[in-house]
Amino acid sequence: MSEKPHEIAEIVNRRWDCLDAIVEAPGAKGELVDRLETPRSTLDDIVRELERSGLVEYVDGEWRATTVGYYAHNSYEQFVGSLKGLQAVGDVLDPLCDVRSIGPAMLDGAVAHEATDPVPDAVIEEFLARIDEADRIRGFAPRAVSGYADTVPERAAETGTTLEMVMTEDIYDQLSTLYPPTDRPHSERELVSLFAGPVPYEYGLWIGDNSHAGLMVYTDHGIRGLIINESDAAVERATEQYEQVRENATPVTEQDGITADR
Repeated sequence: MSEKPHEIAEIVNRRWDCLDAIVEAPGAKGELVDRLETPRSTLDDIVRELERSGLVEYVDGEWRATTVGYYAHNSYEQFVGSLKGLQAVGDVLDPLCDVRSIGPAMLDGAVAHEATDPVPDAVIEEFLARIDEADRIRGFAPRAVSGYADTVPERAAETGTTLEMVMTEDIYDQLSTLYPPTDRPHSERELVSLFAGPVPYEYGLWIGDNSHAGLMVYTDHGIRGLIINESDAAVERATEQYEQVRENATPVTEQDGITADR
C-alpha cells in the first residue's frame, strides 16, 4: 500500500458501500454482487481497487477487510458521524458573530438542542433538567430570557441546587425590577448567589457540578438553542471562561443591590 492517508480516505469514501459490506460480513464475490446489487464487472473493479490499497484481501474464497481496512472503515464512520453532529452544533451557533471564543474543546463531542417551532423556547427545558440533576450550577448570561427569569430559581429551590450566576448590570436591574429579590421565598434566596459585571460573550454559559458544560445561544426573539458537552476538556474550558467573568463581577445583596466589594 503506497497511498497517502488522504488518498486512502478518498478511496474509502468513494468505495464505501463495498468496504462497508465486506467489513459487515466477508463473502465471495458472488455474494457481494447480490448484496450490493452491483454488476459483477463493476464490483470486480471496486474490489481490486480496495485490494491494491491494502483495505481488503482474498482469503479462503472470501473477500475480507484487512486490519488497515477495518480501522479505516471505523475511523471514516466516526468521522462522518462527527460531521453530522458538528452540523447540528453549527446550526445552533449560526447567530454568533464570533465562535472562536468557544474553542474546540467545547464543540468536540457536543450535543446540540435546537429550538424548533411551534414553541421555540421549549428548549429551555433542557437547561432546567440540568438544574434538576446538579448540586451546583455556575454560569453567566449576557441576556435574559423573557418568561424564565423566575423559573430558574424556582426550579433550583425545588431541587436544592445552588446557583451562582453572573449577569450584566443592566440585566440585573431589569430582572430585579420585574422580580424583586425580597419578594422571593427564603428557600430561593438562600440558594442563589448573583454577581453583576461585564459579560464579554454573546452566549450564556454554565457548568453543572463538574460533570457537564453548556452554552445558550440567543436570537432577537428568544433562544436559538443549547450546546451541551460532558467531556472533561469542555468542563475545564467552560470553567476557565466562567472564572474570568466572575473575577470582574461584583456580588449583589438583597438590601443594597450591587455592592462595592468584590
